[in-house]
Amino acid sequence: MLHTTVRKATGDHVRQLGRTLARALRDDPAIGWAYPEQARRERLLPGYFELLVRRIYLPLDDVYMTDDGMAAALWAPPGKWRVPAVAAAQSRSAHMASLVEARHEKHDEPHYYLPYVGTDPDHQRQGYGTLLLRHVLDRCDEQGTAAYLESTSLENRALYDRLGFEVVEELRWPDGGPPFWPMWREPR
Repeated sequence: MLHTTVRKATGDHVRQLGRTLARALRDDPAIGWAYPEQARRERLLPGYFELLVRRIYLPLDDVYMTDDGMAAALWAPPGKWRVPAVAAAQSRSAHMASLVEARHEKHDEPHYYLPYVGTDPDHQRQGYGTLLLRHVLDRCDEQGTAAYLESTSLENRALYDRLGFEVVEELRWPDGGPPFWPMWREPR
């Protein structure tokens, strides 16, 4: 049984969130494709996620973590999902960000957006992801608001399916990258 709770992250948690998300997502197919050299990926990802947390998602006030810091979710509330171009750290990731944004713009109904959720590899498959996602999805249901994300792996897609997300379409990252699936969830 999972013995942790969800809390809102603050500026004091930025470094920990950067490390947790970097470890959680270092083997993600899309991140591996954007940063193909493993040593470079492991060196750059903590700082990249710290930047995203500090500059983009904490100001939106919807960053959550487990109280033990082993999992985190970055959410954007309705109407606030666009990410400034400066957040894309290299040309391949900039190309990926523009593709994501172009697909995302098709959904003009108010919705919460989940760009990143991750659990430290030593704590995966123990319910952390479900706990973090339910925290905001319950709010979506109470408010009658939809949710949107892009799944970058079949394993994660299965979790999102269980939580009520439906695949909108299957896409591939540019230049022969791996598949990903934009997913939408109507409130329940």
